[in-house]
Amino acid sequence: MPVSVARRLRLIAHSPATYLVLIALVPLLLAYLRTAAHGWSPEGDDAVIADRIRMVFSTNPPVMGQNSTSGLQAGKVDSHHPGPLEFYLAAPVALLFGFHNLGILTAVVVLNGLAIAGTVLIAWRLRGPRTAIPIVAAVVVLQWVLGPEVLVRPLNTYVAALPALLVLVSAWAVLDGYLAMLWVYVVSASYVAQANLAFTPFVVGLSVVLALVGLVRVLRRHDGPGRSPDARRRSLRAWAIAGGVLLLVWLPSLLELVLYSPNNLAQLWRYRSESQADGTPWSRAFAYPLGQLGSLGFGRFTAGNGATRGGLAASCGAVLLVLTALGAFGGRKLPHTAGSTACGVALAAVAAETWGLTYMAGIPVAYWTMPVFAIGVFLIAALAIRGWELAPEHVHRFHLGRTGWASVAAGGVLVAVFASVGATPPNWTAMDRARTATDRLIPYLTEHVAPGSRVKVGGDGLTALTMNSAVGFQLDRRGYHAYYLLARKTAEDTDDYHVDRADRLPPDAYARVSLVERTSGGGWSSPQPPGSQAVDLVPADAGGPAVRAFVTVPDQLRP
Repeated sequence: MPVSVARRLRLIAHSPATYLVLIALVPLLLAYLRTAAHGWSPEGDDAVIADRIRMVFSTNPPVMGQNSTSGLQAGKVDSHHPGPLEFYLAAPVALLFGFHNLGILTAVVVLNGLAIAGTVLIAWRLRGPRTAIPIVAAVVVLQWVLGPEVLVRPLNTYVAALPALLVLVSAWAVLDGYLAMLWVYVVSASYVAQANLAFTPFVVGLSVVLALVGLVRVLRRHDGPGRSPDARRRSLRAWAIAGGVLLLVWLPSLLELVLYSPNNLAQLWRYRSESQADGTPWSRAFAYPLGQLGSLGFGRFTAGNGATRGGLAASCGAVLLVLTALGAFGGRKLPHTAGSTACGVALAAVAAETWGLTYMAGIPVAYWTMPVFAIGVFLIAALAIRGWELAPEHVHRFHLGRTGWASVAAGGVLVAVFASVGATPPNWTAMDRARTATDRLIPYLTEHVAPGSRVKVGGDGLTALTMNSAVGFQLDRRGYHAYYLLARKTAEDTDDYHVDRADRLPPDAYARVSLVERTSGGGWSSPQPPGSQAVDLVPADAGGPAVRAFVTVPDQLRP
């Protein structure tokens, strides 16, 4: 008999899995409320990403990922991160808010919330509470390690951190026989790999392991004639859906291969082959995951995280890794348990991330090592699951009862709250300065520059590198056409927003905004252009020097 919608909703509302999802979401929701109340506004890379999210519904949708820093490295080859999937998935939510600051923030939180919910629900689907509860603990600890700033910012490195745990859990589900989750793995792995090159080796290595295990199972005739027709149809359907989803999520990147020459894949290959950087030795690359496993409960993420070279932390991590290997390949309840499979996925992830870290050269260590956080909490959860499986029978017969479970749930909520308030506090200094600048400059420009006009935003010093994108995004979402991105040597899908494109136009075809800093001598980093107006934006404070804008508006562009 069909179940009514109302009854289905009641079942969902009273399901233990729903309560576990809500507990896991607490740190993310608290981070969102705190950041929204602070008045978050995108600046720097966040503003560039916000503008590219806005471009999804334009006549020039993005086909490239966020700019990488490869052009600043020894090889001097401009390239991008693998794909723009973040922009496309965030765009519908941001559109509902008119691409307002709150819309960008909400879009990021929705995507991270979906990753958390998917992680917990898949774990519940595997073996119920005994697999879901350790994974909920892993999700909460991961949010504590990352901190509220990482949870809500659209920065392409940060948005991959929580979904990386979904990658691991969905891979675990597929290897455990839950082939219907293959499409979830495809989406989450593609999202993580496209977001930032630091996550790409981890995803590639894990995908190779999945492919090899699948091939071995086929060769062992797990899909042979003895299999029921229904099972074969379900398997084919799962592979067909996953294949279609794979094509869809990589379609922009595939189009980029034929629309641009040289394309991004060629640029990345050229950068790797021509780079003068030596990378990281295998010993040091392996020491970092070991060190993070050993000190996971005692450290929080900061932008200055460095790679652990050894010591007690790495020794503790090595012990945990040995226990994980024993959990995967030893014991009396093999070969097909949820815990042993989870331990095997964790080992494969450590190996893949170690290989990825050998490419770490010249780029901030914190970015390259972020996948280790998700791998670390998953590995410890896998050990907990495997330990429960190997526990004596009388332990399995122990029941808490309704009161006991209620107490556990209340304790989980308190721990989740602490995971937010006890994490590394966000540093909004640069954002506050950029928001102050845009709050003062944008009203001036909308009053003195006709709607829809072209505006070139440039300037001097480090301030211009962060504030110009904040100004550019706010102008673009109001219907202006801002030129604010630094020019690059190769063609990009953002060429129409590069500052050098404005220089090709007649001087009276666009307004000009030049952001300058107060120098130590009391002057400004650039002289005031003739005919321009000075607009004071930010006073000198602990975050940096005073900032002023010189604005030049041709007569024909005035309202």
